[in-house]
Amino acid sequence: MGMNGKLRRIAPQDVLRFREDEQFRNSLTMARFGPAPDLASGLAILPWYVRWPMRFLLRKQIRALAQTNATQGAAPPKHDILDLHKSWHGLHFLLTQSSWEGPEPYRSAILGGEEIGDDLGYGPPRLVLPETVEEVAHALSALSAAQLMARFDPAAMDREEIYPGGFEEDSSWKRDLRRDYERLRDFYAETAAQGSAVVSWID
Repeated sequence: MGMNGKLRRIAPQDVLRFREDEQFRNSLTMARFGPAPDLASGLAILPWYVRWPMRFLLRKQIRALAQTNATQGAAPPKHDILDLHKSWHGLHFLLTQSSWEGPEPYRSAILGGEEIGDDLGYGPPRLVLPETVEEVAHALSALSAAQLMARFDPAAMDREEIYPGGFEEDSSWKRDLRRDYERLRDFYAETAAQGSAVVSWID
């Protein structure tokens, strides 16, 4: 659980729809890496005298999940969504040397862009347009993982209350941040090559 940073690439022709269509916007930011659970199949492992009462009690949930899978269709390809998990804030700090702001185009990599739509719990989703995506990709390509991690100062990150904290206590953070920065850099390089936009959000 906790606050997890996610980015998703969207085609340039979907940008206007993302701005104006709340249902479409919600479908993108609630993206899953597979179909909704099949409760009916899951109940099949139970004895019949348990299965049938449970099917009756859960009939509304079973019907709703079936409708969700039918309307949303196949889940998006995994490579279209980058889940930074809890590394998002640490990466933003290393890129910008700021807790929440910082210079462009580095700020746009995770916490930049235009806020659009309703608050998802930790703020509304943000839209980074294709031209900015290209600028971010170029900036990240010029910054190696070794250069970024030379800025790693766990004591400073804890002082600045970078989420989730505990950087001084947990030595694995340096490894995890380096790995996730390389994933972030690759994601932006691929997205820029496609001419796509990026949607980012925290959930």
